Amino acid sequence: MKTKKEEDRKDSPVESQPAVPVRRTFAQDLFDGVAPSYDTWAQVLTFFQYLPWRRFLVSQMALRPGNLVLDVCTGTAGVAMEIADHHDGRIVGLDASQLMLQAGLRAVEKKNLDGRVQLIQGRAERLPFPDGTFDVVVFTYLLRYVQDPDATIRELSRVLKPGGELLSLEFGVPEALWVRALWEAYNRVVMPVMTIPVSRGWHRVGCFLGPSIRDFCQRCPVDRLAAIWRDNGIPLVETRPLFKGAAIVMWGTKGR
Repeated sequence: MKTKKEEDRKDSPVESQPAVPVRRTFAQDLFDGVAPSYDTWAQVLTFFQYLPWRRFLVSQMALRPGNLVLDVCTGTAGVAMEIADHHDGRIVGLDASQLMLQAGLRAVEKKNLDGRVQLIQGRAERLPFPDGTFDVVVFTYLLRYVQDPDATIRELSRVLKPGGELLSLEFGVPEALWVRALWEAYNRVVMPVMTIPVSRGWHRVGCFLGPSIRDFCQRCPVDRLAAIWRDNGIPLVETRPLFKGAAIVMWGTKGR
C-alpha cells in the first residue's frame, strides 16, 4: 500500500521528465558558499525586508485550488513555502545550487510540506517541462545570473499555460537621489565590511551584490524588462517598487 506522500507525488510533472545536466556556474559557487545561513543573512542584509518582499510577491498570485506553480530560483524554498502557506496548490521549486536545495528540503520537511512542495535541480534557461505545464510561474533574483534575459523569459513563458500568471521579484536601484546615495554607500562600503566577520562566502556576496545590481539595472531597466515580458507573450505587465525602489515586483498574465 502506498503512503499518502507517495500518492501525492505519483502524478508529479517532474517525475517523468529527463534530468537536465546542470553545468557549474558562478551563481552556484556563490550561493553554495552561503546556503546554510542564507535565510538569516538575507533578512539582515535587506534590513529585514526580505520576508515582507516575498509576502507581497505571493499576495499578487490569483491561485485557484489545485493549481500547479513553478518557483524558479527557489533557493532554500522560501517562496515555495510561502505559496503553500497561503494557497491550496502544488509547487515545484527549481534551482541550480544543490546545497541551497538541500537546505530548502530540510525546511520543507520540517513544515511537513514535502507532499505539496517538490524541489529539483535545474536551470531556468532550459526547463525540463512540456509547454503549458504550469498555472503560475514565479522567479526571484534570477535575471542577473543568466546570459540572455530575453531567452530566459521566453523559456519561462513557454511552460506557462495560456491565461497563467508570471511573477518576479528582483533587486532594484532607487531613483530618488538621496535614497540612491544611501543605497550606494551601503552597497559600496557597509555591506562589504559588515560581511567580513560573517564568513568568506558572505563577504564574497557582500562585495558582489551592489555592482551586480547596478550593472543589471543599467542594462535592463524596468521598462525594458516589461517590454521583454510583452515580447514573450505577457501583454499586460504591472510593476511595484518596494522599499523606495530597492526591490521591484513584476507580474502579468500570459495571452490566451
